[in-house]
Amino acid sequence: MAYVLAVLMAALSFLLNRAALRFAGAKAVVTWGPALEEAAKTAPAVWLGADVLLTHALFGVVEAGYDLRTSPANGPAAALLSVAGHTLFGALTVAALYLTGSLALAVGAGVAAHIAWNAALIRLTAGRERKER
Repeated sequence: MAYVLAVLMAALSFLLNRAALRFAGAKAVVTWGPALEEAAKTAPAVWLGADVLLTHALFGVVEAGYDLRTSPANGPAAALLSVAGHTLFGALTVAALYLTGSLALAVGAGVAAHIAWNAALIRLTAGRERKER
């Protein structure tokens, strides 16, 4: 079940992220995107009884494939970070779900971690891109 959910939620997240980018611009990467992705991965997994951590990790694998395909230069690093990040978000989500029993708080923990992750990566890569120019 986690395999199917990961692929379906990755596709849904891709579409939702595109819509968020059109609606909110680049800030959607650090705001709407993480919220949409974490809710799309976690809620269906919990409701359908799928392994939440595995769903998150597999979502990262799907995103890694996208990274490799769309960014030949930075793809390998982005792919590794996608798998690591989404697995981390999943672990934090599962821990929050276990500790609180609340789906909303669990999704919130994943969203907070995802926002922090994206913000940190943007800051790191923005500094590197300025140096390369």
